[in-house]
Amino acid sequence: MTQPNGFSFLRIWPTTILSVLLISTGYAQTNNSPYSIHAIGDITDNIINRTSGMASTGIAYRNNRYIITNNPASLSALDNQFFAGEIGVNSQYVDYSGSSVSQTNHQASDITFKRISFGTKIFKHWGSAVGLVPFSEENYEYSGTRPIGYNGGTLPTYDQGYGGINKVFWANGYEFFHHLSIGVTTSYLFGSIENKNIILGQGTSVYLSKNNNTFYRNLYVDYGLQYYASINAHWDFTLGAVYANQTALNTETNINVINLDSAVLRSTQTVGSYNIPTSYGLGISVTKDKKYTFVADYKFQNWSDLTTSTGDFFYKNSQRASVGFEISKKKLAYNTLYETNFFQAGFYYNKTYLIVNGTPINDIGGSVGLGVNSKRTPMSFLVVLQYGIKGTTYNNLLRENYVNLSFVFSLRELWYTQGRKFD
Repeated sequence: MTQPNGFSFLRIWPTTILSVLLISTGYAQTNNSPYSIHAIGDITDNIINRTSGMASTGIAYRNNRYIITNNPASLSALDNQFFAGEIGVNSQYVDYSGSSVSQTNHQASDITFKRISFGTKIFKHWGSAVGLVPFSEENYEYSGTRPIGYNGGTLPTYDQGYGGINKVFWANGYEFFHHLSIGVTTSYLFGSIENKNIILGQGTSVYLSKNNNTFYRNLYVDYGLQYYASINAHWDFTLGAVYANQTALNTETNINVINLDSAVLRSTQTVGSYNIPTSYGLGISVTKDKKYTFVADYKFQNWSDLTTSTGDFFYKNSQRASVGFEISKKKLAYNTLYETNFFQAGFYYNKTYLIVNGTPINDIGGSVGLGVNSKRTPMSFLVVLQYGIKGTTYNNLLRENYVNLSFVFSLRELWYTQGRKFD
């Protein structure tokens, strides 16, 4: 007579604590992202989870084993009485091109932890997940010159920015009538972005330095909906939608101006707000014979209603379209169909929210992924290769040719339960 074991907290909590520490320090990346200098940095579009190999296309995607947070409504698809934990890691290589790029120093690479999440079924129709992911990231540095006085003189300058906004979330999906699921994600956004503007004197000495450190924080709520059904014995489909209302982040900015002797010439502190605009998205998923899945997403965010404080860039409405394909290999054992491995491919076209020097900044690329579910352990593994091009060399701008190699590590075990007994 046997009985399923309870979930081993002693095994998962040391991993959890270590992962939180690693993901918290993951923002100290070395890759230069030139366009993150604007606004709150690069908004995270590359979601490191089961949908990564399909270009993060997942508004209408459902899975019983993996934690899908592209749309919180998908969490109702999780298996009952199972606990899932996932960690996402991303390594990136970037090659920069443009008239202002150094011919001897135009490449960068790094590796960072991007996601940690845990999910389970609270009740039969209610799936829930918590986690930590980046919401936006800023990391840039460059050298230049700045005019001094009216006689045409200039001094060398150095500009640097780093930091970002983190997102701690609690996502929930509830299923109605075996065809409809609604979801809500309640998040707390927090973080800081520091910008340094340094005017250099003789050699590398600092003539004047302005340090601008802004802290962001507030609650953020987004909603999801999925309708899923079978067309016939071979075809299934899902329709999905997501929505988030405009949210104002509370800001606190500290500005310090420091001279050559490291004396503070001026120190000010201001409070204000930064608006994250309304966004929505639509998606569709079609599956044949529980094996072949086709997905497509469209996302929109209304940035054009916001104004900017500088004249070198403007906001525009951001739009992202993506499509993906998945082949899932399954086997039948003990009257249960289980997945052994899967292959994914996807393509995306992202019109970002920036117009710099009168030129739109777009991001285009594709991805492929391969996943394996272990037969003997509760572990699963997904590796994704992504290639993309962001920006342009036109109008004295920069182009980023980047390659991402992402990894998703997943653990799934029976949650503590009295279970069923078998003779």
